[in-house]
Amino acid sequence: MKKLHLQSYKLLSKLASFGVGLILLLFTVTACNNEVYTPKPRGYYRISVKDTTYQKFASIAPFSFEYSCLAIINAIDRPNEKHWMNLRYPQFDADLFISYKSLKICELESCINDSRTLALKQIDKADDILESIILDSLNALYGKIYEILGNEAACPYQFWLTDRKNHFLRASLYFNSTPHNDSIAPIIDYLKKDMLHLIETFSWEDK
Repeated sequence: MKKLHLQSYKLLSKLASFGVGLILLLFTVTACNNEVYTPKPRGYYRISVKDTTYQKFASIAPFSFEYSCLAIINAIDRPNEKHWMNLRYPQFDADLFISYKSLKICELESCINDSRTLALKQIDKADDILESIILDSLNALYGKIYEILGNEAACPYQFWLTDRKNHFLRASLYFNSTPHNDSIAPIIDYLKKDMLHLIETFSWEDK
């Protein structure tokens, strides 16, 4: 009787061990079949922009500057507006629109207010708008740069320049496609460098 009880105990112990092992096996298989997937962050193709050389723009216009050799200047034919142009970047499908006003026709304060209004129109799509002042009394060059931050900002950069007496120039950068500025950040940075170079080499040419 005692021997039979011992055998039954051993049999129950084996069954219990087998049951525990089976449960662990089922748990492992179930866990492997229910893998948790986490979404990968959105990525973009790497854009590489090479450094460029610059050339001088000089014409009958009352100003001159240096611009990228990657760009093409197209004059804008407007009967009542002289010296308007489009600095076209075919490689990036982008344009820097440049307009000019004689302060003999337009008041300086009005020109500045119009430029500020056009820049602030981007506020709905912008995360922030940074303003930088241009002050070069030696070359009679004064102005302001608007840097519009935000993934959907259609016009990431605008600026205006004046000598406070005779001339006023305004420029704005646009991409000819739906803006998604995170994906084209290297291009925006490159064009910002080009615009700063344009401003640094800008001069009034009274003729």
